Amino acid sequence: MTAEPAPGVLAPGVLAPGVLAPGVLVVDDSSMMRTLLSRLVEGGGWRLAGTAANGREAIERATALQPALCLLDLEMPVMGGLDALPAIRAVSPAAVVVVSSVAGAGSPERLACLMAGAAAVVSKPSGAVSADLMERSGRAILDAMRAALGDPSAGTEAP
Repeated sequence: MTAEPAPGVLAPGVLAPGVLAPGVLVVDDSSMMRTLLSRLVEGGGWRLAGTAANGREAIERATALQPALCLLDLEMPVMGGLDALPAIRAVSPAAVVVVSSVAGAGSPERLACLMAGAAAVVSKPSGAVSADLMERSGRAILDAMRAALGDPSAGTEAP
């Protein structure tokens, strides 16, 4: 059973009655990174639309969920983020922000992401599994999300 918010308190991702914050799809093969990124998304005023553990799942979820934005890792099993990026953009309106340990400033991977259509690329601070992500890169990720899509307080009408 899901607890209802207290009277006068809106559920996470709800800006006003009937108005949802833009949905975000979080894609990373590490369950810990999906959890950290999901917390960052919701704490930043965005709505978590869903999560995926690899590029193939990301394409399926992007098709079904039609998120406004996707946070995408690059190194994943089954299908990596660089292969999934153009397909995600083809099946959904999602702006894609890559969050990866291998796409640092000046790297060929960063350039490849931007050439494939990523709105921004943010480095994970401590490798593929970065427990310090929120403290060291959280602001940069939220800033990249806002730059890619605008302020989440704009919202969309709930279906």
